[in-house]
Amino acid sequence: MNRTITFVSCVLLCASLASGQWRITTGVHDDTPNGTGHQTPSIGVVSNTMMVALVNRPVGIVQSAPFDDVNLVKDSSAATYLVGYSNWGIETGRLGAYPYGSAGTLGLFSKWFSGFDEVFLYRANKIVVTPDSLIYVANNDPEHNILVFRVTKDTIETTDYRMKTGDVDIQGLAVDDNGYVYVSAVKGSDANTAEIKVFKGIKAAGNTWATTHDDAPVSTVNLPTGVYRGIAVNGGGSWLFVSDMVTNSVKRYSGSPTTGYQISPSFSFSLTDADTVPGTNFDTLSTTTWNTGHPLGMGYMNGNNLLFVASARWLGNSIRGRNNSSCYTYSKVFILNPNTGARVDSIDVAKYYFDSTGSYTSQSFLPEKFVSGYASVYDIAFDANKDLYIQSMYSWTVEKWSFNGTLPTFPVLSVRRTDDAAPAGFSLAQNFPNPFNPSTTVTFTVPATAAVSVTVYDILGKEVATLVNGELEAGTYTAGFNARDLASGLYFYTLRSGSFSTTRKMMLMK
Repeated sequence: MNRTITFVSCVLLCASLASGQWRITTGVHDDTPNGTGHQTPSIGVVSNTMMVALVNRPVGIVQSAPFDDVNLVKDSSAATYLVGYSNWGIETGRLGAYPYGSAGTLGLFSKWFSGFDEVFLYRANKIVVTPDSLIYVANNDPEHNILVFRVTKDTIETTDYRMKTGDVDIQGLAVDDNGYVYVSAVKGSDANTAEIKVFKGIKAAGNTWATTHDDAPVSTVNLPTGVYRGIAVNGGGSWLFVSDMVTNSVKRYSGSPTTGYQISPSFSFSLTDADTVPGTNFDTLSTTTWNTGHPLGMGYMNGNNLLFVASARWLGNSIRGRNNSSCYTYSKVFILNPNTGARVDSIDVAKYYFDSTGSYTSQSFLPEKFVSGYASVYDIAFDANKDLYIQSMYSWTVEKWSFNGTLPTFPVLSVRRTDDAAPAGFSLAQNFPNPFNPSTTVTFTVPATAAVSVTVYDILGKEVATLVNGELEAGTYTAGFNARDLASGLYFYTLRSGSFSTTRKMMLMK
């Protein structure tokens, strides 16, 4: 049996983002005639000229001890609706007329319908918009449907597609390049063994998206007890990322939609007190304090293979009844190496606002200086130009950020298990072809499940590529290596696992 396992390496040690800066280039004004109208937890992008915002107004929030943003028991919604934009700018581009403010938007719920079948948006906090202009909504109606709409240059319209997901609240949502749809429960528990469900796409043969809406998942993932507000996948669906508010961490699962996923021990990312603002939120009734930030929505930038993680205090302003501090002093976006979870860069959104205006809650909607204020970043999206889109939940805005340098790229390399039989021990074969230009293949064996790395070095001992870095089962493997960006010469490649290490030479001749 052949299995392809995806790893990411950084050839020539990718440059830090310190050589460039992120900045806001534009956004939509928090007001009529172009604003979203109220609290905006999610954003989706078709192109640099077309996007969709999701509005959800949580009300009736009930908390449990320690009364922070993790321990939300239930909530309701005063409004949940979609807002489309085409050829948009700061003051123009909104598709349709919308009310503004609490009184105007009260009771406004977008409706999905197909014939006599109808479902209203309710308590939805996440959308995904795909390049074919489809809008997927993780909805919390009684059947917890994934509802599908379409945005055009003139309007947002309904489709025939929806999928029932079960009886638990959902939020995390992702669609890979093959159309598979991933959805996650908000809360993980021992009673639920399928917190993440993967459904075949709307174009797949034999699906029921447009008929009975009741496909069985093609695979599921059992998550530990936690609170999960975000998931992301790479384009091929071989990596699935999950953010957990309880442990303040992001986990990676490796596999495929059809064969399932296993946790990847080689990936690790956690927030620390240095990433948050300890003690800024204070429970006036129980004297409990807690940190503000948690990992929430995520986005995977294909091509560059970068994982973006939004961090903020979930529904911070909505639960201020039990605390006496602002939730707007902290909100960041972390940019990670998806192979290891190492931080490549971060965007301190709250600090950017403060540095731009002298206040965390001041706004500017000028072309030369766009600042939403009220930092509350819950979601991540990109356009084809690699511009970053975020929303401000409590500023009721959407922003586009651009990077004025060159984003690093972590090339995706494939490791294939060619034989499942357990060999007698570790071994590392001579690469083939050798000499090579610019690609070659390395074959190695693993006698039992173990953490394994295969690393390439130049003649000075400098690491130039990591072909493998993760846990592998017993078997024989091949790893591809492309040295198109390296100079001709002698290189060394090393297989390591625990105390075992062996090295061979390879010759690149261009």
